Amino acid sequence: MLSIAETGLYNYLVQKNVPGLKDNVTTLSLKRGAQLYGTSQRFTDIYEIVTGAVKLGSISDKGKEFIYELVTPGEFFGNLAVLKQDDFCEFCKALVITQLRSYKLPFFKHVTTHDPEVAGWCFAKIVSRWNKTESILANIRSYEPRERIQVLNTELQNTKIAAANRLISLGSLVTYQDIADLTATTRQLAADTLNVL
Repeated sequence: MLSIAETGLYNYLVQKNVPGLKDNVTTLSLKRGAQLYGTSQRFTDIYEIVTGAVKLGSISDKGKEFIYELVTPGEFFGNLAVLKQDDFCEFCKALVITQLRSYKLPFFKHVTTHDPEVAGWCFAKIVSRWNKTESILANIRSYEPRERIQVLNTELQNTKIAAANRLISLGSLVTYQDIADLTATTRQLAADTLNVL
């Protein structure tokens, strides 16, 4: 039997013939720009990106939308209710045509607590997402604003994802405002910096 790292969670669960898999996991497709869930939705499933990419964000106290994470194939997100924080809210929008797997929360909790290999894999996924977020914060603290934009742009251009049966750079899918949000700068500075490159 192949490991989760080799096959992905869903295929691993198929190989193990886990009961209830077909009743608790569905596949969804989102069009570019489509919203999977909004800031008022507290209870969601756990989602896995199969192909494509999404952006996660929220609404500022001034009512302005901003993003703080780009989620790519193999990563998981969703169900903010498990945080038990009433003041936290999030939206999810597709950057490109995106295929996702939707895991019902009770099923996801069961497989992550009853299968040691799934638990270890899930822990590694969580740590990877923390590292990704901490890297964004470290870049904000370590670099001057234009350098932040250049570093992020290089990372985004080098990150390729499958979209519509072709590989595309993640950088071609984000806006100047997205880059500004992820670098704690302004849209104008992002545009000025990237138009110089």
